[in-house]
Amino acid sequence: MTVPNYYKIIIPSSLHPDTILGIFLLKKFGSTKYPGIENAEIEIRQALQEGETSDSLKEKGIICLDVGGGDLDHHQKGKILSELVSLDVGVMEDPAILKLLAYAERDDKHGVGTISTDQLDRTFGLSGLISSLNKTTESPARILDIVFPLLEAHYLEERKRTSELPQEFEKYLRAGKAEIFEVKQRGKKLKIVALESDNVSMPGWLKSSIGLKADVVCQRKTSGYTNILTKQFKRVDLRWLAAYLRDEELQLKGKNIEYPPIELMKPGKLESVSEWYYDRATNSLLNGGANPKGVEPTKISITRIKEAMREALPRYMA
Repeated sequence: MTVPNYYKIIIPSSLHPDTILGIFLLKKFGSTKYPGIENAEIEIRQALQEGETSDSLKEKGIICLDVGGGDLDHHQKGKILSELVSLDVGVMEDPAILKLLAYAERDDKHGVGTISTDQLDRTFGLSGLISSLNKTTESPARILDIVFPLLEAHYLEERKRTSELPQEFEKYLRAGKAEIFEVKQRGKKLKIVALESDNVSMPGWLKSSIGLKADVVCQRKTSGYTNILTKQFKRVDLRWLAAYLRDEELQLKGKNIEYPPIELMKPGKLESVSEWYYDRATNSLLNGGANPKGVEPTKISITRIKEAMREALPRYMA
């Protein structure tokens, strides 16, 4: 049997979140099963013509979503359309789409795509914006052109968090470029992860509930720039660590300047040791931050920084 080129998608009414997500999943993941579907046009048709069925149209290269009573019509099936599509194209088990499906179900079944009762939240939430788009254009293609990049961005970020970053971190562990250890501060355990990586998404994932739930992350880039970030609600005391690192930096720079520890603990930047910025707002020690400019990379080795963390973090000031 010759596989047709799928050139059209029929939907019964204007676009809403579940329909948009169903089309997104079909176009993104369905090209193997439905060649050409990624370029298919959208047609709104409330009912099929007499004698037509979803199966007969499929043979002609037309996919029916929520119309015609076929496999991809969620009425009377107890599932949302996007769930049927994800099952049909084989991505139902992809953890990167779980939040998208949960959002579509909440919007479709319960009418609360945005739970907040705040009017601004509801107006500028995705469901509210899709509603506004439907009132300003009759072109489904135009609406999809606007919304698809948002869904794609979310999907890519979720794929990082659920698949790519965990796999990447495991490689660092096996290669000896990452280490997990604990110290106690104020009688409470702090989970620390130190790693050598240029991936700017890694620290956020390591601190997140879906990641390692690290309290402190030390990231060393190949350029030598090193940043120490913390989970803010843990209120990690970084003052002694700031003093240790600044003192070590001064020694490596050959500066014979004697500072009392209290001076080396000060927030912000010290002119004589500008490599380390103590940011109290984010509770972090930054050697250049995400985009280093006008700051030299630290001369302290990653091994010594880890030693300093083990020595300094158990110390704190009342």
